[in-house]
Amino acid sequence: MRIGEMLIRMKVLTPDQVEAVLAEQAETHEPFGVIAERLFEVPSDTIERAWIEQTQARATEFDANRGVEDDARVLVVRRQAWQFGIVPLRLDDGYLVAATSRRLLPRAVRFATRVLGLPVQFEIADDETLAKLLAHQYPMRGMDKTVLDGSLVGISSRAMPHKPGSWVAGGRAFPVA
Repeated sequence: MRIGEMLIRMKVLTPDQVEAVLAEQAETHEPFGVIAERLFEVPSDTIERAWIEQTQARATEFDANRGVEDDARVLVVRRQAWQFGIVPLRLDDGYLVAATSRRLLPRAVRFATRVLGLPVQFEIADDETLAKLLAHQYPMRGMDKTVLDGSLVGISSRAMPHKPGSWVAGGRAFPVA
């Protein structure tokens, strides 16, 4: 489903407004959401919510047999992979294919769009499989599924004190997205 259709379904835009955005997009080649924000004052978090829903609808099931290609894996560093729950798998015809879990998809989408700047097709893994994939591709002492759950259980007891709203690994505090 296209983002304009989603915004109509969410009762944020009317069909006429979507047509106006599409007409503007044909001339300017700007992203749909940027135009909707400018023309109709659609809040950016609403655009983001619709986009995440669209991404979730397009996501496929993670296929562990395909492996991880090095040229994709190097696009993120260990901290980013664990913090945002994302494992780049391969580059495919101008798109990055990456794994995440359904629960972490919003975080992974935000990271991919704001930091990587590539169109991403997500493959969805269960939380346990994602944690194992992260541990294999981006090993970090003390990092396991409990970190993805938002818990500090399993993080090294030697970790430094941390501020609320952050998690600690390898003696460093990282902000929670």
